[in-house]
Amino acid sequence: MSASAQPSAQQPLAGVKIIELSTMITCAVAAMMLSAQGAEVIKVEPPVIGDPGRLIGTQKNGVSAFFHNCNRGKRSLAIDLKTQAGRDAVKRLAADADVLLHNYRPGVMDKLGLGSDTLRAANERLIYLGVSGFGTTGPMSGNAAYDHVIQGLSGLTSMQGRDSEMKYINTLICDKITAYTVAQATTAALLARASTGKGQHIDISMLQASLAFMWPDGMMHKTIEDTDGVIDMPPMSEYYQTLDLRDGSVALAPLQDHHWNAILPMLGYPELLEDARFNSMGGRLMHMDHVMAVLKEPRTDLSVAEALEILTAADVPCAPCIARDDLKTHPQIEAIEALETYETRLHGALTVPRPPAKFAGENPSQAAPSPALGEHSRSILETLGYSSEDIDTLIAKGSVACG
Repeated sequence: MSASAQPSAQQPLAGVKIIELSTMITCAVAAMMLSAQGAEVIKVEPPVIGDPGRLIGTQKNGVSAFFHNCNRGKRSLAIDLKTQAGRDAVKRLAADADVLLHNYRPGVMDKLGLGSDTLRAANERLIYLGVSGFGTTGPMSGNAAYDHVIQGLSGLTSMQGRDSEMKYINTLICDKITAYTVAQATTAALLARASTGKGQHIDISMLQASLAFMWPDGMMHKTIEDTDGVIDMPPMSEYYQTLDLRDGSVALAPLQDHHWNAILPMLGYPELLEDARFNSMGGRLMHMDHVMAVLKEPRTDLSVAEALEILTAADVPCAPCIARDDLKTHPQIEAIEALETYETRLHGALTVPRPPAKFAGENPSQAAPSPALGEHSRSILETLGYSSEDIDTLIAKGSVACG
C-alpha cells in the first residue's frame, strides 16, 4: 500500500494499488468502483485494440461510452502479454501491488507465467482474484462465457419468462452482479490482510455469483427439501406486473391489506374486497395468478397521475415507469444528484452516475476521464525502471502502445 495517499472517510481505499487485467465488464466495473473509493487502478490491455469494450456501442474519438462507463479514473498500460517484456512488466507491477484482478479463462494466467502462486511468491501481501465464467473445475470450466450464457445456466432466463418461456433480462446483469461480488470480496480480503499481513488467492465465477443473487427470491419455492407440512407458494417472480394505464405505466408493490382496499376500487373491482383470494396477504399469495390478472385488466380509465395520487394517499409503494430518455430530468433523480455531467478530452460533455455510496454523508463524484489506449504506458513503465530507450524499443517492436 502506497504511503503517499492516506485513507479517509470519503476515500477509504486511498493508497491501495490495483492491477486489472481484463476485458469487458466484470473486473472493469469492480476496479472502477474501487477507484471511486480511492484506489489507484492500472488497467493492462493489449496494445493493438485494447479492451474490446472500447469498440462497443456509441463512441467518440475511438472510445465508446460503454468503455467509459466501466473504466473511469484508471490509467492504461498497453503491453503485449505474449511477449517476455509484457510479462516482465506485469511481474514488476505486481511486486508492490495490493490487488490483481483478472477475468481470463482458467489456466491462461498460469501459461503466461503470471499465475497466483508465482506472483504471490514474490509478494506475499498480494491479493490475487481470478474471475471465471463457470468456475475452475467441471465440464464447462474452459468454455467461453458472456452474460447471455450465464443468464441461461443460472436460471435467470427461466425466472424472467412465464410458462416455460425463456427470456433474457435486457442488461448485463450477470456481469454486473459479478463485478459487485468482486469489489466486496476485494475489500474483505484487504481487511483480512490488515490482520494477517498476508494476501490470498480468490476465485469467483459468474455462474456462482449469479446463482447466489437469484436464489433468495427466485428459488424460495425450491429451497426447503423436506416437503412434509410445507405450504407451497409461488416465487417472487410471479409478483411482478406493472399497472398499464392510458398514458403510461405504474410500478407498484402492494403487500398490505389496506393497500388493496384502495387499489381494488380504483381499478373497478370493489366486489373483490370481500373475496377471500384478495382480502388477506395469505389469500393473495396463494392466488397470485388472479391478483396479477386484476392488475393487468383495469376496468377504469385512469391516467398515471390519477393513479399515483390515489396510491400515494393510501401509502402504496409506487412510482411511474420512466423511459430511459427521461431519467436525467426526473425530479427525484435530480434531487438526490444521482447523475453528474462533466467534460473530458476524448468525449467532451457526458453524463454518468455518481458512485452510490455516500461515505460520511457526502455525495461522491467520479468525474474522471477514461484512459485512451496506452495513455499512461510510458509513465508507468518509467516508474517500473524502464529507460526511455527501452520504452522506445518496445514501442518500435509493437509490444507497447502509447496513446
